Amino acid sequence: MNKIALIILIIVIVLIVRQLIPKKVDSFDLLGIPIMAILRTYAGLPDKLNAIIVIELICLLALGALVGYWQAKKTKVFYRNNALCSIGGYTYLLGWFIMLLGRIVILFLFNFKSIVTEFHAGQEQFTNEIIQVFSHAGDWLIWSTILASSIMYTIKLYKDFPEIQQLIHTRFKEIGQRKR
Repeated sequence: MNKIALIILIIVIVLIVRQLIPKKVDSFDLLGIPIMAILRTYAGLPDKLNAIIVIELICLLALGALVGYWQAKKTKVFYRNNALCSIGGYTYLLGWFIMLLGRIVILFLFNFKSIVTEFHAGQEQFTNEIIQVFSHAGDWLIWSTILASSIMYTIKLYKDFPEIQQLIHTRFKEIGQRKR
């Protein structure tokens, strides 16, 4: 694992753990993960996408969007000491687990035939096939699922809470003023 991937993994773990305790809502939680996921998805895209990969991608995007909607629906937004706070709780963590498990299930479904064939061929061939399936899957598919989830999460919170709308609008105005 290279240094950048390790740093990104640590950031994602910190952001997930932060959802387990009440914390002040900031723009990084709402916009940082989607931006990071866009960059990681784009950086890992293969040169050519065959029909199977596109179907797998669509399944993962749907899974991610459903999980993001569910996570946002379960997130509590409130004021504490005049600061806008939120807590995703264990449902947020469970959503990440569902995305990971769903990714593994979808990976096996789309590679089921080759896995079964190699299983019958023997232990060594089966092990080699499992390693090949996971190594050729690419982390961009995982990041695309995170992208769909985080975008849906932000959109749902944006739609349901005017305070979050204001926070996002203020952040975009600040960014626009810096560019001038």
